[in-house]
Amino acid sequence: MFGFETCRPKLAGAFLGALLLSVPANALTEQYETPPEQDPATLLDGKELGPGYAVLSPVRGDGFLRIYQVQTDLGVEQIEGDGMLKLRLHEIQVLIALDSLKNDASFVDGLKQAAMKPVEFVESTVTDPVGTAKNTVSGVGRMFGRLTKGVEAAVSGKGGSPAELAKSITGQAKARRELAVDVGVDPYTFYRPLSEKLDETASVTTAGNWTVSAITSLLPGGIIVNAARQADNFRNLIVDSTPTELQERTSSVLRAVGVPEVTNAKLMGNPFYTASEKAAIAYQMQAMPGVKDLYLIAEKAADADSRDLAYFQLRRVVLMETYNSTVSPLGDIKLVSGIPVALRRDGIAAIVMPFDHVAWTQTVAQTFSAMHEGLGTLPFPPTGVDFLITGDVTPMAAERIAAFGWEITGNYPMPKGPVF
Repeated sequence: MFGFETCRPKLAGAFLGALLLSVPANALTEQYETPPEQDPATLLDGKELGPGYAVLSPVRGDGFLRIYQVQTDLGVEQIEGDGMLKLRLHEIQVLIALDSLKNDASFVDGLKQAAMKPVEFVESTVTDPVGTAKNTVSGVGRMFGRLTKGVEAAVSGKGGSPAELAKSITGQAKARRELAVDVGVDPYTFYRPLSEKLDETASVTTAGNWTVSAITSLLPGGIIVNAARQADNFRNLIVDSTPTELQERTSSVLRAVGVPEVTNAKLMGNPFYTASEKAAIAYQMQAMPGVKDLYLIAEKAADADSRDLAYFQLRRVVLMETYNSTVSPLGDIKLVSGIPVALRRDGIAAIVMPFDHVAWTQTVAQTFSAMHEGLGTLPFPPTGVDFLITGDVTPMAAERIAAFGWEITGNYPMPKGPVF
């Protein structure tokens, strides 16, 4: 619907439902492993170093996501998950490209003219924590750990944005959104240096005859490649909507797909998603009209209590819509041991997760064992399980998961689009 594209791996046939209960869960959790430390040079194929950043060695994990330490001019930032890392590295690339505009004399003159305009160009933004603490558990790992103990998380709080009125009047706010989308970043990015640079760059449109296309024509070749990754309807939604309009439209779509008002309000007020990401969740859900009980996906997304967990849930919604449209149609969503699981129309369960590297830790073992047992106790147990992830699996984890009778599909690519 939004220009997401992917390839379709060939999936094998389903297993018999009786196999789901053929292996006692407790028999598979007696031995655990520690996720291996990995070399960023191997993982990132030589992209561990680049202008403005260095991914430090080693890369650790918690059995679900990889946990990176990234050195930038601001210090060392911990980034949890392959998707978040790809997002941040692209934001750094765009930041450097926009900063290169200072080498163009006409652009600098435009900045000087804009600075004389009576407009405040500084916007308050949320920034990711920057520090040197090396945690070994991601927000995703903590979520599954809580679920196995029967504990649910709560989210409260909502952020705001000053100076919005002045920027709307001058057209700078829309120019910022258009510029961001054209270079493939979120206009509401949480990455503070990029947010400030977008503000500064867009301010030039208030001076003279500067347009966004004139600005992007000065950027290094290849930086606009992501502009085509968002289909026109979603691109126009983000560019043409004010923050208030985008929120209203997103909430309306959530309401239309059956999300309860309490969940709707909780998701819309969740401070760990950008406004664009909330819209992406809503419109991806809208693209699955035949799937029952989609509200369970929204409830889990609304519960995200950290930035990495929110991005994981966003990626999962995108991955699930892709699976529904390109792999096998989904019928409904069931809550299995606290985790929303999709049931295909052909009777097979689809456990679709944007996991980076699955290792057989105690939390992973407890999570999958509980799901295995939960699937078997459904009123109509699935005839098989398709376990599809975006990353890879250790040999031990693969052996244990296969013993459940689950079919494993690894290294399934995220579709090309605004969500990495």
